[in-house]
Amino acid sequence: MSDKIINISELFSSHSLVTRQAARDLFALISHMPDNSIILDLSQIDFASRSFFDELNSYESKFRLLGKKVEIININDNLISLLQLVKERAKTMSSISYESIANAKVITI
Repeated sequence: MSDKIINISELFSSHSLVTRQAARDLFALISHMPDNSIILDLSQIDFASRSFFDELNSYESKFRLLGKKVEIININDNLISLLQLVKERAKTMSSISYESIANAKVITI
């Protein structure tokens, strides 16, 4: 089966991706598609919020569990930087050891 390309700007009728709900909608769409290889074309997307990328990133393991390979193409440099920042932050947060703070009197987040 060939790759399924989704033009994100056309899908959302917008040049911006702002909400977590947009990422949830995208996840729902992809999870119900018969295709296993999905390409998200962001060529006409000028802006995306950190919230959108954070939510989309949270679905990465679920895509794998569904047997879906999701790839992003044609993303502008500013959005690449933001996406990388979100991915790095998620890695950092997942590696926090709660045992190391179990006896703390005050925890600042």
